[in-house]
Amino acid sequence: MNYIGSKYSLRDFLEAGILKNVNADCKVFCDVFAGTGAVGVHFKQKNFKIISNDIQYYAYCLNRALVGINRIPSFSGILDDLIPAAQSCDTIDTVLEYLNNLNGKSGFIYRNYCPGGTEGTEFKRQYFSDENGRRCDAIRMQIEEWWQANKLTEDEYFYLLASLIDAADRVANTASVYGAFLKHIKKSAMKPLQLKRLAIVESDEEHEIHNVNGQELVERLSCDVLYMDPPYNHRQYCANYHVLETIARYDDPDLKGVTGLRPQDDQKSDFCMKRRALPAFDNMVKKTSARYVFLSYNSEGIMGKDEILQTMGQYGQVDLMTRDYQRFRADVDRENRVYKADQVEEYLFCLNKQ
Repeated sequence: MNYIGSKYSLRDFLEAGILKNVNADCKVFCDVFAGTGAVGVHFKQKNFKIISNDIQYYAYCLNRALVGINRIPSFSGILDDLIPAAQSCDTIDTVLEYLNNLNGKSGFIYRNYCPGGTEGTEFKRQYFSDENGRRCDAIRMQIEEWWQANKLTEDEYFYLLASLIDAADRVANTASVYGAFLKHIKKSAMKPLQLKRLAIVESDEEHEIHNVNGQELVERLSCDVLYMDPPYNHRQYCANYHVLETIARYDDPDLKGVTGLRPQDDQKSDFCMKRRALPAFDNMVKKTSARYVFLSYNSEGIMGKDEILQTMGQYGQVDLMTRDYQRFRADVDRENRVYKADQVEEYLFCLNKQ
């Protein structure tokens, strides 16, 4: 996913900064604002036990699959319904092919986020083509039907949900985020929605995945390393990715306005508010039991570099690593958007808490 604040392309930078600072006996790594799980997956590969958390449910689904699953699911509870018992096949491909070939259904996604479904209503929306909206509904309904019939394990359920979230995002008719949809269906949004295999990292650790407010979670957790990658600016993730949240939950929410926002007051982050960000950060650093605290941030964030250094310095020895980084752009027509610079300075603050 082309995700705001994703650290996928900064994994080597983070690995170098974190492993340089922590002792070799540190085994438990907490990714408290996990997003799409890029950092958690990376450090899972480094043989850490991962505690992953995000308040957004779509992000929880992604982390529950990519971090929480240690072996490829067998889908034994549904294979007999899909193929003859004597036939040999790849189980993942069989399940995904079955879902990809379902006839579309006019469910909640089609009725609320597609041009055909919203035709004649107060707000005509086109987050997806009509075909892809129906495909998304059909797949989401089938996954839930299997789950409610106890034909899927928890790993299998979240594997399929994560695959659907990823697939829907690839064909979304947006300029990356869901704060708005495009006026015309773009070329990539016309491609058929297709579930694809997820890359599962094998592990012998029992990883923990949470779906709560990270500020409330840190004081309850025991970990060696606390990694924090909170929002940097005023844009709330619950608004930027509300459509993916609805696909994940499939809970028929009451939608509001042109963009069809779902209720989200309980998901808003203090880190998106100037007067609340620094006190929230201070409170998390103070309450965590982790010996090492790392903060990813950048030069245009709500909290200033000196403020962060001063706050962390109250609790131990602080180091700072920096790297120039290409700015995230969600705009299709970049000429109509004024930016201060093409690059920002990415920060990794490192605290050895004493």
